[in-house]
Amino acid sequence: MSEASQPLNALPQGYRLQEYELVRVLGFGGFGMTYLGFDHNLDKPVAIKEYLPSDIATRTADRSVAPQASEFRGDFQWGLERFVDEARTLARFDHRHIIKVHRFFEAHGTAYIVMEYAEGETLSAHLERKGSLQEAELKAILYPLLDGLEVVHGADFLHRDIKPGNIVLRDADGSPVLLDFGSARQAVGAKSRSVTSIVTPGYAPIEQYSSRGHQGAWTDIYALGGVCYRALTGDVPDDATDRVRHDPLVPVAQRCAGRVSQELLEAVDWALSVDEGDRPQSVEAWREAMEGAAEKEEVEDAPSAGRVGQETPPLERQKETRFKWLVVVLFLGVVVLFLVGGVMDEQRREQAALEKQRQEQAALEQQRQEQAALEKQRQEQAALEKQRREQAALEKQRQDPVALKQQRQEQAALEKQRQEQAALEKQRREQAALEKQRQDPVALKQQRQEQAALEKQRQKQAALEKQRWEQAEEESVELWKVEKKPVITKKVKPKYPATAQKANITGKVFVTALIGKDGKVEEIGKITGPKIFHAVAKAAALQSEFTPAMQNDRPVKVWVSLPFTFRSN
Repeated sequence: MSEASQPLNALPQGYRLQEYELVRVLGFGGFGMTYLGFDHNLDKPVAIKEYLPSDIATRTADRSVAPQASEFRGDFQWGLERFVDEARTLARFDHRHIIKVHRFFEAHGTAYIVMEYAEGETLSAHLERKGSLQEAELKAILYPLLDGLEVVHGADFLHRDIKPGNIVLRDADGSPVLLDFGSARQAVGAKSRSVTSIVTPGYAPIEQYSSRGHQGAWTDIYALGGVCYRALTGDVPDDATDRVRHDPLVPVAQRCAGRVSQELLEAVDWALSVDEGDRPQSVEAWREAMEGAAEKEEVEDAPSAGRVGQETPPLERQKETRFKWLVVVLFLGVVVLFLVGGVMDEQRREQAALEKQRQEQAALEQQRQEQAALEKQRQEQAALEKQRREQAALEKQRQDPVALKQQRQEQAALEKQRQEQAALEKQRREQAALEKQRQDPVALKQQRQEQAALEKQRQKQAALEKQRWEQAEEESVELWKVEKKPVITKKVKPKYPATAQKANITGKVFVTALIGKDGKVEEIGKITGPKIFHAVAKAAALQSEFTPAMQNDRPVKVWVSLPFTFRSN
């Protein structure tokens, strides 16, 4: 089974149940779940069946199994006991064609049966692939199953759920094995009145549709006859409830005449008789009929388990029995219709409630969208109105220069007023600080000490700077630029007297600078020469590069002669 088809309430892959590790789900139904497991003690695969009746129980968050409601607790416990009893009974059987039960145990609020893992293809899948079987192929499967079923019936036990899906053909040798007994399942279904969970249409005889039905070996024989019908014709027999009054089932003796032995065909039709009294009463009698060594005999009284070779009831008895089952089927039909009608009515009410809720949600969503659209439209209109007002104001200002000038004057006056208020506020804070200091001699003394310390530090830094310059001056080197070619010629608008504005002025400025290791000016010192040239001389010095004048890897003071020629406008 693929991971996508795993049932939601299955235990996860890799889950440990004592020494067993779950590998995957092999099958599931209304009564429980079957897993492929691995026995870590014996180092071999096993099949593990879990009791989980889905109609009355559920899986809890801690992986346990519990009744869905307190009203189901009694039925759940009663079914659990039947499940364990069935495991005890099956553990007694040691037959190659009956699935072997190794052990059972209770855990997580439920019970588990550990069985042999019969690896192979189900007869159901085999028939789906081939369509139908030849007589020899069918007998190779049927006779071994009859041997195993005879052992089961000899222990006063019934399978109650024989169908192609519960028969596995082993991969190793093709031998059949019967698994998934349904006795406990039918007991639980009958008690909880969930008939649909305990029968398989086409293979379940009429007596399994009632908790008072008389079941015996003939019940399993009917199901096995249905398996033969499916294998020979390719079709599943009609449901037993449809065959009570007007039987629509075409006998297999008609459908397969000429290609299958008459004895086998008649034996299959005999096993599929609607009334339990008309069927073979034991596996032995049915096998003899297949082999042509015995014929059906009449049964005087109602059938009972283990009675073989009884006489068939007379015609009047058959009519009476048919009428009895007709009444039972009609009653069951009325009950089923009543239950189905109630369920469908409840479903209709739930669907109507869901539809109403969906419509209300759709209406709310539509209302929300309309409100959002209105809000968006309102915002767009407000933005357009604001833009229109601004454009109107701009147009008005453009058309009225006097108003524009007045507006600018008002804005300038407001800015001036703001600045004055800021200045007053600053002055007020300073006065408040001074007043606070005056009233607090300790704070005033501390402030004066801090100011004195700052002044002392400033003077110390100035002395160090002076000392550094003096030391550099002692080590200075005078560099002269070539004066034949002016270093800079710049057109300026001089600010000196008008008498000199029309003349070309040539001047020489001496700049004192500290030259770094890379030949770039690190600091500008004293500048001598016409004041008007000082700024230009300083900028030119900063942009100039000189041959580094180094002494002991320290920058030295350099006297730089910079000739300038300025031409006035």
